[in-house]
Amino acid sequence: MKKVLTIISLIVITLVTGCSIPTGKEIKIDYGTYKIDKLVKNAEHSTPAQTFYTLKEDKNKELPDNIGVSTGTNYYKKENHEEFKNAILQQLGMQSSLFDTLNSSGFTTEKGNIAYKFIMTNDKATATQYYIVGDNKFILIYETNYTGNPELDKETEYIVNTFEWNE
Repeated sequence: MKKVLTIISLIVITLVTGCSIPTGKEIKIDYGTYKIDKLVKNAEHSTPAQTFYTLKEDKNKELPDNIGVSTGTNYYKKENHEEFKNAILQQLGMQSSLFDTLNSSGFTTEKGNIAYKFIMTNDKATATQYYIVGDNKFILIYETNYTGNPELDKETEYIVNTFEWNE
């Protein structure tokens, strides 16, 4: 009975505060799985190598905010993730004329994965790249946000934090 009351209380709190708990649709890729919540696949721009998503309300825009998910291989073992990060920073440095600012950080995802975040801005958009690091492989989640919509940021972070490697 106590368990039922707790669940009912959580539902009431959610309804009253307007909070939503993402349920997520699971997506399977070569290296693992991740979830999306308020996104739809943009079939027009997706390829076998990279899947693009937009927010449902943006799917018909000419230049929609979007998220791309792709996989890749590299020469770095997971324990050498800082060398991988430095290689990415070097590549981004060669493209520095394309953006005004570059910020980077590293963290551990909710699923325990090592990840790096690179944020590049210019007067047209904010581009955020998340790399989730594995042994000689990575997942790249790439967000291009033209409008500054915080919902897109939340959806990108949801993908990053729900990604699980195949074992």
